[in-house]
Amino acid sequence: MNRNISIPETVLWRKDGNQVVLFDEERGEPYLLNETASRIWELCSNSMPVNEITAALMAEFEGDQQVIKTDTLTLLTLLEKKGLLRFSASVA
Repeated sequence: MNRNISIPETVLWRKDGNQVVLFDEERGEPYLLNETASRIWELCSNSMPVNEITAALMAEFEGDQQVIKTDTLTLLTLLEKKGLLRFSASVA
């Protein structure tokens, strides 16, 4: 998956220690991300394509690379379904 990610303007966030707190202004819902999900969110906030996010995580975390990739894509898909981020067109 080689798509860019954007964060809607209605989603506010801040880092709180090792965690990220998200707030969806449209729905009035807060979300607290654990340390690993927070790292993924930080990479998303830098407008990195999905494939670069997964590559960065594989370099940072020990473990099975396929599991890291699958878990990352699962989280990104969940965040998209909740309207907390958006996937854009594929990057060349």
